[in-house]
Amino acid sequence: MARMALSRAILLAATAGLTTLVAACGGAKPAPVAVAPPPPPVPVAPPRMPTPPSNAVTAMAIPGLRADGLRDTPMRDIDDNEKLWYFRAAFNVAALNCQNAEHFRIADDYNQFLKTHKRELDRINKVVEEKYRKRYGTGYARIRDTENTQVYNFFAFPPVKSDFCNAALILGQEAVALPSKDLIAFSVRALPTLEGVFDRFYASYESYQSDLQKWIALYGSPEMRAAQAAQMGQAQPAIQPALNTAPGAATPASNPPVLPTILPSSGD
Repeated sequence: MARMALSRAILLAATAGLTTLVAACGGAKPAPVAVAPPPPPVPVAPPRMPTPPSNAVTAMAIPGLRADGLRDTPMRDIDDNEKLWYFRAAFNVAALNCQNAEHFRIADDYNQFLKTHKRELDRINKVVEEKYRKRYGTGYARIRDTENTQVYNFFAFPPVKSDFCNAALILGQEAVALPSKDLIAFSVRALPTLEGVFDRFYASYESYQSDLQKWIALYGSPEMRAAQAAQMGQAQPAIQPALNTAPGAATPASNPPVLPTILPSSGD
């Protein structure tokens, strides 16, 4: 009897131990596992800030578009006689400014243009002169000189010099070979060709301005944004194509510079 009691006591103790072990295993929490923080984001360099086309200045006033879709430049609202006179001015500027080897012949072509078409050019000059006299009265000469200077400055715009010289090289050769009676019709066609050089630059510069504003909005500092806003509001070109002077409007009192109209032959 004693032996059976001992065996029963051992069985109860074993059962109790097993129950405790199972309970301990079921209720234990796993030890926390350390999780590494995510790596810091890799800094992404912003794209390069847009730069002006053709090495132009960073703040420049571009002639606006009129209701007819054309730029408000000295080429607007002129008659066919004035178009010939303005082509002569453009040819003169090219002869003075286009000094790369491939453009050397422009000066010779311009001199030949003056000689070949002297009579027609003199006639056109008198017609245009009389138009100014009737429109402006006694002060016409000063106004015409001022507007002629605006035309010269328009064609001497540095950012488009290369393309302008290339166009003038081709058109100048054609002008020299023409009979004088065809000069006006030629100029009506040639002047928009030259002006297209400037129009393409203006469009490119406006695209640059838009891209720059977007870049500053995304990547610029508050100081840059403030400076850009001020700069765009006060932009003035180093050499700006002048706008038309309205009939009767006030003009500068100072006399414009006298620009040469006949150049020595490049072969001399």
